[in-house]
Amino acid sequence: MNIQQMKYVVAVANNGSFREAAKKLFITQPSLSNGIRELEEKLGVTLFTRTNKGASLTKDGLEFLEYAETILTQIELMESRYQEVTTSERFSISSQHYDFLGEVMAKVIKKFEKDYKNFRLFETTTLKVIEDVKSFHSELGVIYLNEQNKAGIVRYLEQANLSYEIIGYFKTHIFLGKNHPLAKKEVIKLEELCCYPQVRFAQEGSNFAYFSEDLIENQEQETVIYTNDRGTLMNILVETNAYASGSGLITGYTKKEICLVPLANSPENKICILTQKKRSVSKIGSYFVNELKRLF
Repeated sequence: MNIQQMKYVVAVANNGSFREAAKKLFITQPSLSNGIRELEEKLGVTLFTRTNKGASLTKDGLEFLEYAETILTQIELMESRYQEVTTSERFSISSQHYDFLGEVMAKVIKKFEKDYKNFRLFETTTLKVIEDVKSFHSELGVIYLNEQNKAGIVRYLEQANLSYEIIGYFKTHIFLGKNHPLAKKEVIKLEELCCYPQVRFAQEGSNFAYFSEDLIENQEQETVIYTNDRGTLMNILVETNAYASGSGLITGYTKKEICLVPLANSPENKICILTQKKRSVSKIGSYFVNELKRLF
């Protein structure tokens, strides 16, 4: 049994037929069929039920697929670990949803476009930011810490063998559409928001409040709208009386449509950079961090 045969099984399972799998793998169908037949003989089981309509996994095939996908995922992580350390063609950042990162990444691209072929800014959930850096898919992660989430997040970072550096501070701001009834206020109290819908970014680990990306948790909140896209969130704010919370740092077209009002008695929030403990930050990574510090 070898890695290639595992890839054959996964390809057939995902495509539903040997013919389609062979096309995706850029090999001949006989080569694919022979590889899987040899594997079945080696294991002493039948992995696929073959019919004129295609191929479906047997019970043994389903069990083998689970093992194969686990092994192939680990191999991919290992390849990413060493490929990204030894090459200078890819730079990746994983972050919570922040408008200001586009401006920073643009500066990075202009500075290093001759040396790097691939740039990635992956905006995602808090948990996936941590996992992305842990698995070496991103060199750096960007999240916030405050008194409400710090204990849980730091504990999770320790388990993931990650370090964090505080690079800036900000007060919580309320994001509102220009026509929102509270848009003209100089400061907003938490209790004033109760009768308006809150827009939040959907997160995994909903049982763990420290994974939340939202800076406020209003216990009296009646209506909550969840999204996983920053553009969708902004459109909802523009078209409704909903509100969201954020850093107060926005750039580009968003400034024209959104009002930012400070939250009264806001706690101090910290923007942090996540890194691998045993991996030094690259030249391009250091430039990104310095530009982000300059912004704050």
